[in-house]
Amino acid sequence: MVAGGKPRQEVASEQTPNRVVSGPVRAMNLGLQRLSEDAGEARALRAQLESGDRVVELDPNLLDGSFIADRISGAGDPDFEALKEGIAAHGQQVPILARPHPDAPGRYQVAYGHRRLRAASELGRTVKAIVRNLSDAELVIAQGKENNERRDLSFIERALFAAHLVERKFDRPTIMAALGVEKGELSRLITVATTISAEVILAVGPAPKIGRPRWMQLAELIGEPAGVRKVRATLASEEFKAADTDRRFEFLFAALQPKRIRSGNVTLLKLGTGRTVARLQHSPKGLRVSAEEPAFSAFLEARLPQLIREFEDGSRGNH
Repeated sequence: MVAGGKPRQEVASEQTPNRVVSGPVRAMNLGLQRLSEDAGEARALRAQLESGDRVVELDPNLLDGSFIADRISGAGDPDFEALKEGIAAHGQQVPILARPHPDAPGRYQVAYGHRRLRAASELGRTVKAIVRNLSDAELVIAQGKENNERRDLSFIERALFAAHLVERKFDRPTIMAALGVEKGELSRLITVATTISAEVILAVGPAPKIGRPRWMQLAELIGEPAGVRKVRATLASEEFKAADTDRRFEFLFAALQPKRIRSGNVTLLKLGTGRTVARLQHSPKGLRVSAEEPAFSAFLEARLPQLIREFEDGSRGNH
């Protein structure tokens, strides 16, 4: 019992309707979320100012990009026009970070804020910047941290960024700090970016909908010379060139998928290279799968739980 003699259960039941989220409440929540994001940017700017950094306005023509590419150039950026319109209407709220150019006196090199710099340049405005003396390692860590916090790179862009840092002889702790990853994930990023040639990656593009597992599968399929020839034929096709970046990945992945060759009761699964990776033996008792290669056996074993879940989902949909 509570004050007034009303049971606690009744109080709870009277409160329950207030938990229903109405349309206006959802709209208010979205508004609060946007305010929170704006407040986050304001806090970041305030922290920069309180640290003693001074915001200056620079001619965009005096700034060069980072010496490490972190995005695939030429790829569409659907968010850029919205960013540009926001700067045109409200001004540049958050400064970019740059350093005095180490090889060109009087010029600057951007650590982060390349999209804001581009927007200011296209609008014919100066760009607000914090200029700080940074070592190469400090620059790439700041560059990677900004990407992780503001607009994540796709998996393959992160892989390329990691590979570029390796080429520049940065040590592993610096690269892990720049990408915000542990040692195991860094190894996977580097493996994909070094197994699949830069030519192929750039032809496919950032493929934002394609995650690590499928890029790793593609790296396994693409390894042999015959596979490379198949890739080149796919990249040269008009269908591939006309597709968006995610569809380009799908075209390439499909071209390298194992082929099925039936002979009596046995079906051979072959890669695009012609190499047999498994045999399917059909009998009245069922189907027997024999992996010809340990790598394919491990791949198949890892995929079985997901295949079972997909089968269960499909079975439920048929009843």
